[in-house]
Amino acid sequence: MKRLSLSAMLLGSIMFIALILRTYNIGSNPPAISWDEASIGYNAYTILTSLKDEHGKLLPLDTFAAFGDYKPPIPIYLTVPFVAVLGLSEVAVRLPSAFSGVLTVWALYLLVLELFKGEKNSKGMALSSAAVLAISPWHIMLSRAGFEANIALLFLIVGMWMVLKAREYPVYFYFCWLPFVAGIYTFNSTRYAGPLIAASLLVYVYSSIKAARKQFVGGIIIALIVMLPILPHLVSKQARLRFEEVSIFSDLRTVLTSNSRRELDGFTWWSEVFHNRRVGYAREYLIHFFDNLEPRYLFIKGDGNPKFSIQDVGQLLLVSAPFVVIGLLRLIRDYPAIAALLGWWLFASIAPTAVARETPHALRTENGLPVYMIITAYGLLTSVMKATRVKKMWLLSIFYLLLFVSNFGYFWHNLIVHYPKEYSGEWQYGYKQAIELVQSKRNEYDTIVLTESIGRPYIYALFYERMPLLQFTNTKDASFDAAGFYNVYGFGPYRFTKEGVGKYEGRTLYILPPKDVPEGAAIVKSINLLNGVPVLIAFE
Repeated sequence: MKRLSLSAMLLGSIMFIALILRTYNIGSNPPAISWDEASIGYNAYTILTSLKDEHGKLLPLDTFAAFGDYKPPIPIYLTVPFVAVLGLSEVAVRLPSAFSGVLTVWALYLLVLELFKGEKNSKGMALSSAAVLAISPWHIMLSRAGFEANIALLFLIVGMWMVLKAREYPVYFYFCWLPFVAGIYTFNSTRYAGPLIAASLLVYVYSSIKAARKQFVGGIIIALIVMLPILPHLVSKQARLRFEEVSIFSDLRTVLTSNSRRELDGFTWWSEVFHNRRVGYAREYLIHFFDNLEPRYLFIKGDGNPKFSIQDVGQLLLVSAPFVVIGLLRLIRDYPAIAALLGWWLFASIAPTAVARETPHALRTENGLPVYMIITAYGLLTSVMKATRVKKMWLLSIFYLLLFVSNFGYFWHNLIVHYPKEYSGEWQYGYKQAIELVQSKRNEYDTIVLTESIGRPYIYALFYERMPLLQFTNTKDASFDAAGFYNVYGFGPYRFTKEGVGKYEGRTLYILPPKDVPEGAAIVKSINLLNGVPVLIAFE
């Protein structure tokens, strides 16, 4: 029997660690599912049970309308088998992202191995890149919740690996563009970053394309055919509404500032130049672009949204900061072509997201995360290899390992012990507990009034009630508003409200925020966040 090589055992160990870090206690940490996770889960459930989405559309191939945000289809279809096996639950919704995260560690190993093929330390680079990704706070956070971006990143890396593999095996050109297409069906920002990265690969492997024109053209045709179902949506009014919702170019403050300053300057010619709204938007774009490269964001604090960061550690480990700098400088010196490819990869991951008002944004820019991992790994490896003696090399390796382990240990302790208590309110905690209360008192009330103050309650009611699609559609009171968003005002015994107490028929149970509870109300239960602060009060 053939013995496993050292590199295979190390890769297996890294993969196992990655699996544990992404699945341990995944059903309860993060402490509750977001409304997007609930939507993905419920639509997977309706596909499983009726072959239709929540709006009654049969097996959508282009998009799921959901809240009017038009979710890409692949994450929902990937969730269907997990719901079939595990039921409609938090674990079922999160495992596709978690397993994608683990596979991404392996895919990055293969990509780096191909990127540095023929080099003396290619396996060391590949293993180091996989290892730093396995313990990356950025990647762990996004792998432990049902984020579409995490699945899209796997497709992106697999596509890049296949393109590089096609240099040696031209048959890969037939299929290497399909993972990029899958990314378009998976996450919104990958629809822009993926093609930009694919375009850079055309330059990187141009000589191989010339030698395999038939396979290359065939692959492009296959990719375009697979893209046909989603093309109408990509140019639709709904897609434009989604863009306008988050775009800096729909923010009128830039225009108002421009007009105000031009007026103060008496509409002089030089004022028309300096305070032109186009200059203002260009400035805003650059500010938002470089937000994603701030050291505080990358190494100290992380994303301001607690869904993507524990707020006490950067998106990357602090100890990796010097190795990012060292690795970048040495890559430019030693492998300028690879450095250029990685630089474009990072640029392509940030550039499309810089048009959004909310920056930096760890979810939308996750496409560029592997660049930091590869650069960090090169900085680490070359720093160790510069040791002149084997003994010194081992000492350096142990020292760097201890640095990373201690920094990671601080992150992991806070994530597992403190994060759920400190940030349960950021995850719409309380809706599950409210639905469970309703289920325990189902026969005592005619109407359930549930607040919209902490999210979209209707999707939680559907999720935790495991509501059959036909029962929902036959009783729902819902409509799309002028902005294109889907609002559900009630179904069955449920009523959803932004207001306080109102007039409803029969025995009514209110579940509202504490500020909306009238004096003298008969309190049924106080639903508290994990830090003990009341978030919802059930009363008659």
